[in-house]
Amino acid sequence: MKTKLSLLLILFALSSCCNKTSIESQLSDKFTTYNEYSESFETLADFVKDKRIVILGECGHGDGRTFEIKSEIVRYLDSVGDYTLILEGMNPFDGAILNKELPVLIINKSGLNIQNCWYGLWSQTKEAAELAGAMDKNKIDFYGMDVQPSYCSYFQIAYLSNLFYSDSIMKQWLFDYNWEKLLEIDNKLHQYNDSLINESDYPYYDSSLLAMRNKLSDNDVSFNKDAVLLLIDNMLSFSHQAKCGFSITCDSCIDRGIMIRDRQMAENVAWYINHHPEKKIIIWAANFHGAKAISQIKYGKEPNPDLYDRYTLLGEHLANMFPNQVYSIAFTSGGGEVGYFNQDESYPIQPDSISVEFALRQRGINYGFLDFGSHHEFEDVPFHSILLGYHNKIGKWVKSFDAIFYIKEQHRATQVIEQ
Repeated sequence: MKTKLSLLLILFALSSCCNKTSIESQLSDKFTTYNEYSESFETLADFVKDKRIVILGECGHGDGRTFEIKSEIVRYLDSVGDYTLILEGMNPFDGAILNKELPVLIINKSGLNIQNCWYGLWSQTKEAAELAGAMDKNKIDFYGMDVQPSYCSYFQIAYLSNLFYSDSIMKQWLFDYNWEKLLEIDNKLHQYNDSLINESDYPYYDSSLLAMRNKLSDNDVSFNKDAVLLLIDNMLSFSHQAKCGFSITCDSCIDRGIMIRDRQMAENVAWYINHHPEKKIIIWAANFHGAKAISQIKYGKEPNPDLYDRYTLLGEHLANMFPNQVYSIAFTSGGGEVGYFNQDESYPIQPDSISVEFALRQRGINYGFLDFGSHHEFEDVPFHSILLGYHNKIGKWVKSFDAIFYIKEQHRATQVIEQ
């Protein structure tokens, strides 16, 4: 009798376990569903209407469908509000030149366009082509936030010498610097090759830029001083990032480089907001950079399963700088493929069976949107997702993002073919 009773209890427990709905399935049921992604725009606009900063993420930089949807969201939000688009993949120097905050001087005018100044993995895709065209025609306000060099950055040393020469105050200090040597070091940095850079290059480069910055800060000049100070700050940040190594030498070096970049990107965004207090902004970036608390996510890979514990990223910096003013949307997909347009390989998206994306895929919906602020019951609940690079991870995602935008079928980015 005891044996039969024990067996019944075991069977009951197994049955209860099997019938229990997973957190991922519970979450998937909370998504508002849409047949066409444009149907979600009014809902999204309502959630962000009182926020100063909206971050539009992406799982990877080859996500064509995401680029297309993000581009239309930018244009829609701009049509109902006064927004500036701030871009990963564009340096603030390019933004200052394209927006005429600084004179063109020696920069090659024939290359001054969005397709050159915004990283080609976005600007040269069919999916983002209309958005890039709207920026080129000044129909969308934009600026750069990236530490990584873009088009105008390759002229920056010669530009500084020409700009200082044009000003009666700064001109007197021109001969304090070996511009030829600075240009040589700058060119080495732009080749992303550790072996080209000598140990003595960094101290000379950094100390020279710091001396310029100090003199510029202490004097009234005839050009936009704040924009040039920001240019120098980004040059220094890129130099510090380069010291961490362009080659994959050690995990701690990579970590320092990521932290330097994200911190300066946040400073660049804050600079823009402080200089344009009337504007709201939309940030175009990866989900990774948009995370407001990446430490709440388990990286999960050996030998560093707790890797994310080390990071403070763009989204978190901004959330600390502008409390309650940041709304970060992570984009994800349930299937299809991704890939860079300039490479032959493409990769299928195959959500792990325990992920929220798999549960959404099972529902068969085309598009879905979930605002976490409307579902506080999930705030401290870990769940599985492929939001970061389409790799399954567990974490308290609600602490890192304010919403998820789900796309059933992703496709790889495609290139605009010049006629």
